[in-house]
Amino acid sequence: MNDSVARLARLTPEQRARLVARARQGAPARERRVPRVDPSGPIPASFAQEQLWFLSRLAPGVPNYNVPFRFALDGPLDVEKLTGALNDVIERHDVLRTTLQQTPEGLRQIVHAHQERELPERDLSGYEEPDALADARAFELARTVFDLEEGPLWTAELQKLADQRYVLIWVASHTIADGGSIGVVVEELAKCYTARITGTPPQLDEDPVQFGDFAAWQRNTLDSDRTDELLGYWREQVRGYVGLGLSYDHPKRPGLDGRTIAFQIEPTTAALVDELAKKRASSPFMVLLAAYQVLLMRLSGRDDIAVATPLAGRDRAEFERVAGSLTNTVVLRTSLEANPSFGELVDRVRDVTFDALKHADLPFGKLVEDTRPARNGQSNPIAQTIFSYAGTPMMRSITPFGPDVRMRCDGMSNDTVRFDFELVLDEKLEGLSARFEYNAGWIERASAELICQAYQEILAAAVREPEQKLDELPAPRLPGWEPEEEIPEQRSPEDVSPLEEQLTRLWASKLDVERIGRDDDFFALGGHSFLATELVADINAQLGSRLTVLELFQASTVASLAEVIEEAPDEAPEEPDLAETVQSMSDDEVAAALQRLRSRA
Repeated sequence: MNDSVARLARLTPEQRARLVARARQGAPARERRVPRVDPSGPIPASFAQEQLWFLSRLAPGVPNYNVPFRFALDGPLDVEKLTGALNDVIERHDVLRTTLQQTPEGLRQIVHAHQERELPERDLSGYEEPDALADARAFELARTVFDLEEGPLWTAELQKLADQRYVLIWVASHTIADGGSIGVVVEELAKCYTARITGTPPQLDEDPVQFGDFAAWQRNTLDSDRTDELLGYWREQVRGYVGLGLSYDHPKRPGLDGRTIAFQIEPTTAALVDELAKKRASSPFMVLLAAYQVLLMRLSGRDDIAVATPLAGRDRAEFERVAGSLTNTVVLRTSLEANPSFGELVDRVRDVTFDALKHADLPFGKLVEDTRPARNGQSNPIAQTIFSYAGTPMMRSITPFGPDVRMRCDGMSNDTVRFDFELVLDEKLEGLSARFEYNAGWIERASAELICQAYQEILAAAVREPEQKLDELPAPRLPGWEPEEEIPEQRSPEDVSPLEEQLTRLWASKLDVERIGRDDDFFALGGHSFLATELVADINAQLGSRLTVLELFQASTVASLAEVIEEAPDEAPEEPDLAETVQSMSDDEVAAALQRLRSRA
């Protein structure tokens, strides 16, 4: 089983077989073969692509759904043969030649014919700080904004740092790539490069399953009966959840600007995580998540904690080697009530996780649209934080790249956030590494540092003595965030402005509701993602406004939306092109940018 949430490699064969059997118990029967689709015609988009398409309209020009990676290459690299190998891989995988297009029948994948692509090369070896310059350039590339209709939906650049020292930057839209597919692409790139260097055929599977095949299979599998079954389960899982209720250091203003703090889990603690996982017939993921939920209980003062987590979606053999975005998000909600021991909490997390695995096929976007959770300011609906572990296995080892070159993979941040804050842990060559990503507009760095330190203290104590009750675990210093303020008192329904009256008429027409109040919520009345897009278009056409879908999500009542429209500036500011900006920077400006980058690290 390859899902990131169930990394069971360290368990005994008997434990692994028992856990996998339990996870699959009660799952629907699966067909043995994935039908192939004709790539020459429009292919239905996957459910994840539909959600990401909508989110790109929700926050246009923001690269918060990118998949950026960097690869260190050491040895006598042949750049021409590397370029040829890259084109071999592009030709093999349709998704690397795909764009998205909205049609009357719905969102479709368009696979384009292969055209040779050059690999841009940047020689930094003559500069005083080539590594720092490479870092700055990688950061800019990681913030590439992809046009999902025009494409291409990925970019790459090779940077030469010194003789036989290179860095390859690869950045893709999440619509076509995830951590698992990066492993597929890069492993095949290494094999194709080796074949070109040695003059031998590449050792690759023939006729690989394409992402379009997966998308068609997904839609056929998730028929109405299966979708209803899954929705029934997930409705119960999120029913009555009220969130973390955190106010943060600053009010929740619009913005997706993020920062990252990286830290290392102490090796002794990491070893005890593995040991406890084996004793509780679970996995390291479950132990690490349990510690995170204890931290969230300390932060919020609540014992009902929900965390979103990405699943790799590659537990079916045919999809292990598919290039594309198969990741799906699920919500793991755990009760910490009755003051269990930490070991007992791990058991609870294990049970919740395996139940979620049995129902993991439902796209997260469908759950959001079905449950229509209340949107509080900027927070992500249903869960406000995400926890991820070991999403990219190739980070754990060195990859041979031809006879004389070795490659190491590492993840990157591009200073954007999708949730209020996220904790990501990866098994790397140097051990268990972590990074905490947070919304810099709401959370001060000092608060984020307290959270990172608290997690390490709680985890170390919990795995050292798992028999301890939760209230016996350390209570490290944490940000003094007060509970969120209650919703302000509503005005009288009769006190309606002319603009609000216009908006209520537009809402009533779009929602097919006879009467709309100024304090009614668009989503509570049945609005959903695509209906929101249509409503915003109608409002802008009739009122001459420049409202965005993101603003509707942030201000989802008639009254709050009217305020947004009234306070909108006369002219929208233009966003600079980041890549062009860095190209035109002087040496002094580059030095200043590097200093700012270091201050964020």
